[in-house]
Amino acid sequence: MSWRKKLKNFFNEYEFRRKSVHLLVGIVFVFIINLDHYIIIEQLEIILVAALFLSLILSIYTKYRRPKLIISFLELFDKPNDLEKFPAKGMVFYIIGILASIALFDRATASASILILAFGDPAAHLIGRYYGKRKIIINPKKLLEGTIAGIFFGTLAASLFVPFPIAFFGAAFGMMAEAFELEVLHLDDNFFIPFVSGLVMTLIEALL
Repeated sequence: MSWRKKLKNFFNEYEFRRKSVHLLVGIVFVFIINLDHYIIIEQLEIILVAALFLSLILSIYTKYRRPKLIISFLELFDKPNDLEKFPAKGMVFYIIGILASIALFDRATASASILILAFGDPAAHLIGRYYGKRKIIINPKKLLEGTIAGIFFGTLAASLFVPFPIAFFGAAFGMMAEAFELEVLHLDDNFFIPFVSGLVMTLIEALL
């Protein structure tokens, strides 16, 4: 199958829809975080905690009651295995990742770490799937070309809020952590990427 055929098929798969939503949601949250409105400044963490609580209720309800309408919607975005064992897992951990970022890091670093997830993760998946040839030693499921692409696009996006060298190290460690966690720690990358990226950028800024 040619790469054009593969790419066309990808746009019809749930992975494309899932990664597209991750990208758009990340951009929207960064926009919201940087609004100088008193409700955003004072209440955003509370709003995110409430959203997390509601998403967990939705997940539990969907897992045990299997409502057709919700299942049909989640089928558009959830991994098949997650839909069976942990419905809306991506949404839950995305909210956790954003909540952790704004709670632990300053606004610029939190924005940069979220954008590394929003841009780096989709780029790594797309490039790795269709152009990747070299497997990463720590995780044979991940391809070097995809990780490099994730670092590149994550760095560009993060550099909108932090200096380019700091953005690079944040993206590099975030994407390497994403490759590592799937094989060893089994943590969700929607949380792990922004947490590691933000932590690395914060440490580098503290040392400079």
